[in-house]
Amino acid sequence: MQIRATMFDTGRVSGVLLPVFSLRSRDDFGIGDFGAADRWIRFLRGAGQRLWMMLPLLPTARGDVSPYATRSAFGLNPLFIHLDSVPEYRDAGGVSTLSDEERWLLEEARAAHRVKYPSVIRVKWAALWTAFRRFEERGTDPGGRFEAYQRQSAVWLESYALYAAMAEDQEQRPWWEWPRGVRDRQPQALAAAADRLANRIRFHAWLQFVAQEQWNSVRAVAREQGVLLAGDEPFIIGQDSADTWANPRYLRRDARLGVPPDEFSDTGQDWGLPYFDFEAMERDDWGWLRLRALHAAADYDLRRVDHAVGYFRQWIRDEKTPKGRFLPPDEPVQQRLGERIFRLFSEGSGIVAEDLGVVPPFVRKTLAELQIPGYRVLRWEKDDRVYRNPHGFPEVSLVTTGTHDTETAREWWEALDDAERAAASEAWPEFEGLRPPPAQFTPEVHTRLLAACEHAASRLCVLPWQDVLGETERINLPGSFGDANWAYRIAAPVEELEGREDVREAAARLRSLTQAAGRLTGA
Repeated sequence: MQIRATMFDTGRVSGVLLPVFSLRSRDDFGIGDFGAADRWIRFLRGAGQRLWMMLPLLPTARGDVSPYATRSAFGLNPLFIHLDSVPEYRDAGGVSTLSDEERWLLEEARAAHRVKYPSVIRVKWAALWTAFRRFEERGTDPGGRFEAYQRQSAVWLESYALYAAMAEDQEQRPWWEWPRGVRDRQPQALAAAADRLANRIRFHAWLQFVAQEQWNSVRAVAREQGVLLAGDEPFIIGQDSADTWANPRYLRRDARLGVPPDEFSDTGQDWGLPYFDFEAMERDDWGWLRLRALHAAADYDLRRVDHAVGYFRQWIRDEKTPKGRFLPPDEPVQQRLGERIFRLFSEGSGIVAEDLGVVPPFVRKTLAELQIPGYRVLRWEKDDRVYRNPHGFPEVSLVTTGTHDTETAREWWEALDDAERAAASEAWPEFEGLRPPPAQFTPEVHTRLLAACEHAASRLCVLPWQDVLGETERINLPGSFGDANWAYRIAAPVEELEGREDVREAAARLRSLTQAAGRLTGA
């Protein structure tokens, strides 16, 4: 079957990268939620931005806060549900239904500078359970929307809800440590578990229904405001996930996924993750991968496909090859595989390929032929110590000052030596008249750096919110496991953003730069 690639033409667009969990509102539970998205989207549009890029919204493990530690390739994280928009929670008494200790934890979490996950998880799950019980007590489903949602989503929701309920029942032990019958998905054992855990299974299905209803409302606001929603699609799903449990033919655990040795590591990286059996997927006409892509396409206008090189070749380790090997091993086969998969991904919505790191030339060549944008990170676009002029970047690309894994632009600039700063300023036309540039990240340096990004030839320009403001707090420090990771929150509630002078000035500057670069209307 021939799969055709469809180019997603946005014109020249500017946008902002900010995770949903980073939003802040007056009635949140200490973590950003879909209720804050309305005002955030309107704020972005006022700042001349036509795209909001976020990190994955998929369900995650209770004890792992990384948005890339997903327990499903489908669905939404219940932590992003806005509780005050759930009638059953509001009508049951809202915050008054919490215990004294839970109310204290909630106030502490709301006031916290960063996301306090232990408090957020404990209090929000308690509130969600209260809302669900109220929903069940009422015994009403206006318009039958919940039942319709369950029928429409059954292809993935049934396995996910059973998995989530079983994980609770088994005290969050991984599924391969569950009783054998359920572990091996024996029909009789699954039926018995579904009967025994019916209430919790329905709870997890209801959470997905509520989250999807709220996300659909976010999408409606974005369409009204002319703002594109850009999601993030992780490459692989965790070993302890609904998909690995339900689809062992496609997500295999007889070897471990990682990356090969490179200039940063003599041994490469062993991620301890399952790997895709693309041959098995192809024999089944790519059914699971196609379903995953179509599900994401229904939720986003544009999506970032993480670890693009992995769809061409995977680096796996097993007992036979403890040092690792490529799968498939031959370059022509790798190239054909990646081309076929990215043609499939291009159906239904636009995609951006995360092609950073050590990537063989044929990957970017294939993406370019398919007219799929790759990344151009200003600080990394150079040959030795000679930076490239952003005005010469490919039109079909995404330019940015940094990613969720990098230090902020301010930190990067001030850590450079004088020669490196001079080299950057020589290559970027927007720094003309400021050579040599100052070592400090002055307002002028800040403005010129953002301008260098906005004026790049790339159609897509996405700026991390911290770089828009010139902050130094980062989203994630790769290889670390501190409480600071995945916990960044904006300084003020979305209801108060326009009232803050620093934010108002940053928005005005961003709109001016966006307009000067011809990105305000996507021309």
